[in-house]
Amino acid sequence: MCKTQAEYKAYQEAVERFFEKEGINCLSATTGESEFSYSPCECCRRPLGGDRYAAKGYHAESNEVFEYSVCTDCLYYAEYGQLDDMTMMDIK
Repeated sequence: MCKTQAEYKAYQEAVERFFEKEGINCLSATTGESEFSYSPCECCRRPLGGDRYAAKGYHAESNEVFEYSVCTDCLYYAEYGQLDDMTMMDIK
């Protein structure tokens, strides 16, 4: 969870690096169900335990769809361009 502007900026950079490295332009959940895992999120790589969702990302150049296991924050960020409102209000 991001508590400071510096942590939020580091999170944003990690997510952007993931999208660039993978060559994808979107990320969406394949189901509404999650599983708890201590494995790092494949997108942000934060080592926090939590819910992981099966998600897909589309690579436009190769016309391929790739599968990932990502945290709730990354799904929300990919959809809305920021973390959820409560988290954003708590960042100092």
